[in-house]
This record gives sequence, structure tokens and C-alpha cells, in this order.
Amino acid sequence: MRINAFLAKLGLGSRRKVEELVLAGRIKVNGSTITDLSFQVEDTDSISFDGKSVQMEEESLKRPKIIAFNKPPGYLTSHEDKFHENTIFSLLPEAFQKYNYAGRLDLDSRGLLLLSIDGDFIQKVTHPRNKIDKEYIISLKQPVAWKPIADEFMLGVREGGETLRALAVKPAGVVPEKTPPGFTSYLSIILKEGKKRQIRRMCKAKEMVVLDLYRIRIGKLDLRDFVLEEGKYKVVTEEQVLGKPAS
Repeated sequence: MRINAFLAKLGLGSRRKVEELVLAGRIKVNGSTITDLSFQVEDTDSISFDGKSVQMEEESLKRPKIIAFNKPPGYLTSHEDKFHENTIFSLLPEAFQKYNYAGRLDLDSRGLLLLSIDGDFIQKVTHPRNKIDKEYIISLKQPVAWKPIADEFMLGVREGGETLRALAVKPAGVVPEKTPPGFTSYLSIILKEGKKRQIRRMCKAKEMVVLDLYRIRIGKLDLRDFVLEEGKYKVVTEEQVLGKPAS
């Protein structure tokens, strides 16, 4: 196995990240520094990183069913794209390269993504009949009178031949200085069925410029409840996302 694939399998980072480690001379195989990315490694070889031995632990061979990933802006929610090399999988270890994602975030958006090897779980989160809601925090270029916007978004906005609706809209709790009462630059928007670029399309239809779109919650799983840095992942359970099944 090539050195970068082997190191990614060990959990030292994405293939891109471990390639940087190799080229920087921080990896040794059987006591010799390796800087050749085509170098082939065997399971019996002794690997060290910055002088410390690393090995495949039994637990690392057990892939978790679900992970939560905090997507940074500038990365595609895709396994690969011939026009764009920065995908979310370039930030994830080798063990997660074949995971599927439960819903996308567009290139410029950020926040919570769920990835899983369980097709049934993906279906539960994404199928409209299950009505798993998702919450987004958006930052606008100019303060808006939020109540009329909320009423319009919940009633439905026509755009691109579709009617786009939000389940709930309210101020996001961030109040910049000198903002008039009843106005806000930060909205919390909850969707039941997210269509492609739905929030951006709704805002554009009302001539509102979105500076930042951040998915903060999917179902019961809320990024405000734990620390997860952008570009990092965390193992989660189905119960954390969907709640306890009905008895």
C-alpha cells in the first residue's frame, strides 16, 4: 500500500494532510525517513511519526456508523469533482472516504453535516416523510424588518417555478449595535424539507444578500451543545440525531 494511503488508514489525517507529513520528512519506515509518496508500505513495517511509533489499533478498524462533520466554507459536499479538488472528503481520514452524506451544504455554506455507512439512517434523515427539521443561522448584509420576512417565508416564496417554505423564522439572538428595534441582520431559519439552495433562493427573491449561511442543527443534534471545530468530525449515535424511538 502507498505510504499516504497507509498513513491515512492509521488515522493520521486525510491523504492530502499525510502527504504533507511525508514531504516534510516527519515519517520514518523501519528507521529510515521517507519522502517519496510512491513508497510502498507493508503491515509488518515499523512506522514512526515525529519519532513516535504509530500502529494500527484494533479499535481503528471498527468504523463508526455515523459521524458529525463541521463543514468549512469553500469545500464541496461531494466525493469528487473534476472542477474542484476541495471536497469535504479531502478533510476526512481514509476510513470515511466511502461514507454517504445526509443532505448537502453548498460550496459557500458551512456547518453541520451527517455522514454514515448505514443507508437506512441516511434515508431516515433525508426522506421528506420523516420531517427531520434543520436549523440555519444566516447573516445578512443589511438589517431587515424580520417579522414581515418571517411571515412571507412561512407562507411561501415563489422562485424558479417552486414554492419555497420555512417552518419557522425568528431573530437568531445576535443583536449588532445600533440596530433599530424590530430589525436584525441575523435570522434563524428552520426547514422541514430543504430544496437545493433553498434559503439563498428565498433571500434572493426578497432582495436580501446573504453573507454567511451556517447549519447549526439537524434533528436533535445541535452544534451549540458541544465543541466541534470547522473541518473536524465527531462520532455520534442515531439517538443523538433522531431522539429515542417511540415505545
